Amino acid sequence: MENSMKKLILIALAVAIITGFAVFQFASSLQNGSNQKTQPVVVATKTIPKGTTILPEMVLVKQLPVDAVHPLSIGNVEDVAGRITKETIEADEQVLTSRLSDVNQENNSLSYAIPTNYRAVTIQTDEVVGVAGYLTKGDHVDVVSTSISGVTQFVVENVEILEIGSTATNKNGEDYTSVTIAVPVGDVTKLSYSLVSDVDTGLYRLVLRSPVDNGIAGPVTYTP
Repeated sequence: MENSMKKLILIALAVAIITGFAVFQFASSLQNGSNQKTQPVVVATKTIPKGTTILPEMVLVKQLPVDAVHPLSIGNVEDVAGRITKETIEADEQVLTSRLSDVNQENNSLSYAIPTNYRAVTIQTDEVVGVAGYLTKGDHVDVVSTSISGVTQFVVENVEILEIGSTATNKNGEDYTSVTIAVPVGDVTKLSYSLVSDVDTGLYRLVLRSPVDNGIAGPVTYTP
């Protein structure tokens, strides 16, 4: 009987020691987990399709273990908002720089520079049409057209120059070959008609605007 009691006591002690060790290990693992280094990472709150301008509500910042953070991840919502997705980003996926338009517009294709509800239109130019070589990317211009019947009017106003023809260098006497402008989608057909109908006679002009002048003249026409 005494031997049996001793055995039970030894077994109880062994179980207590094992249980205590297991509890210690579990507590240690929790402590180690709480001490694990994390890093802020921007993730998508929902699926963001390709070609979408990212809005702040489409993303959020999560703290992820450093080992789980992708090298191309982004840590601030401000560095993501307003950029355009080059590929679809799934919900809860880390937002990577390789899937967004570059913050430096020079590194993006022309399509990423076109504002929403605008279209890029290229106009053939020469020294006269192209303001004698003084146009530069980012300038704003009006397009004035004179029809065969002699009616002159503003076709589009205050449109931005997205690109200058690749062979042109301004302010050095060399003629432009072309200028690409951003045109409101509602004015594309009107502009296209004016350019095609006047191309042989050269009766259209680009008119350079002051950078501080945003006024719109409206449908002003002149008939001699």
